[in-house]
Amino acid sequence: MPSSRRAPLRRLVLLVSASAVLAACGDAAASSDAAADGFTLRVGLTSVNGTVQGNLGWGDEKGLLLDALRPAGVEKIDFALFQSGKDVTAALLSGAVDVAVTGDNPALTARSNGAETRLLALSTISGDTWLIGRPDGPTRTEDLVGKVVAAPEGTIRDRVAKGLLQEAGADDEIKVSNVATPEALAGLASGSVDATTVGGTTAIELERQGYVVIDKASDHGLESTEPNTALQSFLDEHPGFVEAWTAAVVSVNEHIRDNGADYWAYSAKKDEVDADIAEAAEPLEHFPTEPLPAEGLKQLSGTYEYLLDTDSLEGPFDIEKWVIEP
Repeated sequence: MPSSRRAPLRRLVLLVSASAVLAACGDAAASSDAAADGFTLRVGLTSVNGTVQGNLGWGDEKGLLLDALRPAGVEKIDFALFQSGKDVTAALLSGAVDVAVTGDNPALTARSNGAETRLLALSTISGDTWLIGRPDGPTRTEDLVGKVVAAPEGTIRDRVAKGLLQEAGADDEIKVSNVATPEALAGLASGSVDATTVGGTTAIELERQGYVVIDKASDHGLESTEPNTALQSFLDEHPGFVEAWTAAVVSVNEHIRDNGADYWAYSAKKDEVDADIAEAAEPLEHFPTEPLPAEGLKQLSGTYEYLLDTDSLEGPFDIEKWVIEP
């Protein structure tokens, strides 16, 4: 395989295991370090390259997050990085982090399982995920019958893979194998995997390197959001936190919209890609300037209905009551 095709695979490094991160978080801070004069806020994120990135990474580097959170007593922000949103949610439920920033699936699944979480904000919306095939491989979803399709179970990539198969009427004939994204991309490069789902700069890079874009979530209304959740018990302990967090998200996103070129340069450096790829992967409309935009809630509700219809949730719940309005 040419070195250019290995570029996105090199960036998808495996992070430390969830158990190791949880242990480290537990040792470092068994609680939120609440004190009369402030506390350290622990935020759990997923990361494909071992760094805090995206809009919250930008907001942290610019000091925007901390400035907005200080009125709620936050003196410092610690980030814990995980391999998947499922791991982030596990950290939230165990008390190892205070706020979980994940994809739709982990957040919805946790609430469906009875976890006393609340939805604070959607820090990004309209996320696109592509079904990518190997070079010179199948070009239509229907052509994947008898082929290997891979995606990590319980993630938006899994939801999109199955949703696209359903849209093509091939969900009864094609099964999605539970494979982590780095291994799925390695299999795509070697030929042992025929198709997988990815988004962001990785998807665009693969297309430019000759991989086949078989289908896109955005062509079928399957876009995703980035829910920010916290336990109700944490919110009870920190009055005013909801208002501060939503103000922080809005402040960061407004700053990105006002400084798009600078943000894309930052994002490109983090992902080790050209700035035009970062711009294509993260258009400004992905960054809402209100904490719970109607379009984002519509996308989240679409994922909820899909998961409910496919028996992927423990049971139904009222999304409107899950949302916490500042």
